[in-house]
Amino acid sequence: MVATTPDPRFQLYYWPIPFRGCFVSYLFAYQDVPLRIEASFDAINALKDRDPREQDIPFMGPPVLRNLATGQVLSQMPAIVLCVARELKLTPDDPFEEALCMKVQMDCNDVLMEICRYNGDSMWEREDWVHFRSTRLPRWLALFEASLERGDVGGERVSFADIGVYALYGNMMRCLPELEADIRKHAPGIHALCREIGSRPSLAAFVAAQERDYGKTYCGGYIEKSIRRMLSLDAA
Repeated sequence: MVATTPDPRFQLYYWPIPFRGCFVSYLFAYQDVPLRIEASFDAINALKDRDPREQDIPFMGPPVLRNLATGQVLSQMPAIVLCVARELKLTPDDPFEEALCMKVQMDCNDVLMEICRYNGDSMWEREDWVHFRSTRLPRWLALFEASLERGDVGGERVSFADIGVYALYGNMMRCLPELEADIRKHAPGIHALCREIGSRPSLAAFVAAQERDYGKTYCGGYIEKSIRRMLSLDAA
């Protein structure tokens, strides 16, 4: 008998890059649960550009997740992550420990906001980038390393916080390899955790497929060009 793959119960709308979308898709991939992904600019813009009163859920931009069984729709990456993590049994049983995982998730979201200059609101200037790479990023890495040492991530039972750390720093190292030395230097435990989470066969296969589709694209657009320009100046 040929095994059949169950139909996906969820559909994720996100641009054809990993970035914020991977915080959701990696949860499904880690648990080897099917997920339908809609990455068409036309399809996403058709939802995004509607009057908020006519949207299934009022939102500014993706990711957006649709429950295909119930029709329920959710936006905002951390909210989606929490919903999905509960569905996929990736949350701690204790409410306070779950809140700690969400705290780590929100730290991840803050790092994304910083590196993409608040969703590309402005481009990187040299002085600001030097401050970020020499001061802000090491501080963030030290913070994540402290969370690991406390046991908020990296515990015996993998949680959505662990996968979120991989989505943040694993994806950063893959797409912006110039920053891997920074991560290894300031957060060696986090570097090791990313390697461990990323070695899960189902997740590794999903990430490899993303790379085949999108290459090393990180956050896309002018802001990614701005980041890569700063990295090239760092190497000069």
